[in-house]
Amino acid sequence: MRRESVIVFAVLAIISLMITGCGKKAGPRKTHPAKQQETVKSEVVSKSAGDEETAPEKTPALSDKPITEEKVLFSFEQDVGDWEIPCWAMDKDDHVAKSIDVSKDVASEGECSMKIDCDFPGDAWTAAVIELEQFLDFTPYREIVVDIYVPKDTPLGLRSKIILTVGDDWMFTEMARTVPLVPGEWVEVIGNIEPGSYDWKRTVPDESFRADIRKIVVRIESNRRPIYKGPVYIDNVRIRK
Repeated sequence: MRRESVIVFAVLAIISLMITGCGKKAGPRKTHPAKQQETVKSEVVSKSAGDEETAPEKTPALSDKPITEEKVLFSFEQDVGDWEIPCWAMDKDDHVAKSIDVSKDVASEGECSMKIDCDFPGDAWTAAVIELEQFLDFTPYREIVVDIYVPKDTPLGLRSKIILTVGDDWMFTEMARTVPLVPGEWVEVIGNIEPGSYDWKRTVPDESFRADIRKIVVRIESNRRPIYKGPVYIDNVRIRK
């Protein structure tokens, strides 16, 4: 009996040890501190490299250098060249330019300017539009400038802006603001065409913008006022850098 008891006790002990061993869970594998540091460094480098690839491009900063050079494109001393009132505007009631010609009445440069005969009726938004269609590369110039004059007796309220058509898609790009015209004074209307400029609606120019100008448009506007029938003069269309 003693021998049988011993055998039973031994079998139970073996079974108990087997159950205990199977119930243990393996703990986390320890990593040597040096290897942990290498892993962390590797992850940081990997993330930094990824950040550089996906980081958005910064908008170029505009030049703070003074304007020192300009190039006159059109002075209207002999004729109006290829400037015209577009055909589509002649058929619209809200576009009121009637004719254009060279005039010696006033000039901001030389002896002549371009005269636009207009008829602003008031009571609604109306505009006088003239345009030039040419392929123009304004690299590396920073501004396009137009001089505009209205006679002393013109009622206050007329405003103007420059519009450019740009690139293969002929993107219509107008200035984000209008410039008030001052009766009896020449007013410069200036559009900055540098990469990063915010002078244009829904468009921030890049290098290709000023390198592929397809049209220059000058628009004079009356937003319900004033009522005005008479001339508007344009002169000295130029680019500056």
